[in-house]
Amino acid sequence: MTASTIQKKISWRTILGLIMIYLSMLLNWQWLWGVLFLLWLIPDIKSGVTYFMEPVHKKDTPVLYWIIIISWALMSLYCMAYLVFPSWSNY
Repeated sequence: MTASTIQKKISWRTILGLIMIYLSMLLNWQWLWGVLFLLWLIPDIKSGVTYFMEPVHKKDTPVLYWIIIISWALMSLYCMAYLVFPSWSNY
C-alpha cells in the first residue's frame, strides 16, 4: 500500500469533525456546535439531500427537507450566538 493510497483512505474531514465534537464536549464550547451545524448544512443544500435518522431527499419530500435545513440553520445561529451573548448560556 503506497502513501497516496493510505492518504486517500483517511477521511480527514470526518476525523476533523470528530475532533471538533470532542473539543466542544470537553471544553463546553457551544459555538463549536454552531460551526458543525453549518458544515453539515452547506453540503446538504448543494446536494439536495440531508440526513436525519435517514436520508431525506429534497425532490421526494421537499417540506421535510426544508424543515430540517431550516432547523440546522437556526441551531447553528443559536449556538454561535453564545459568542456574542454569553449570558444566554444555561451552563
